[in-house]
Amino acid sequence: EAMTRHVPDTPTVHIHVLSVHRHCRQQGKGSILLWRYLQYLRCMPGLRRALLICEDFLVPFYLKAGFKEKGPSGISVSNMQFQEMEYMLNGQAYARRNSGC
Repeated sequence: EAMTRHVPDTPTVHIHVLSVHRHCRQQGKGSILLWRYLQYLRCMPGLRRALLICEDFLVPFYLKAGFKEKGPSGISVSNMQFQEMEYMLNGQAYARRNSGC
């Protein structure tokens, strides 16, 4: 349900957008932003997983970040199809300076 509507007080967060300016792509900045956000989510009590949907060409990026492919999403926009991805937030955040944890 978290993929289609807000469900308060659930253990799931849906990541809607990860965007990197076109001049800053292919520099690892998206990976760093995603990693830092996932670490932040690990600090949030009660959260157990993060979900997102992405186009097929982004699946390898998210797999490399630790997401698992759940399969085709039931959500589509015009003729665009998406894959649903899941990241389990088990355990504690990695201790890093300035992590906010």
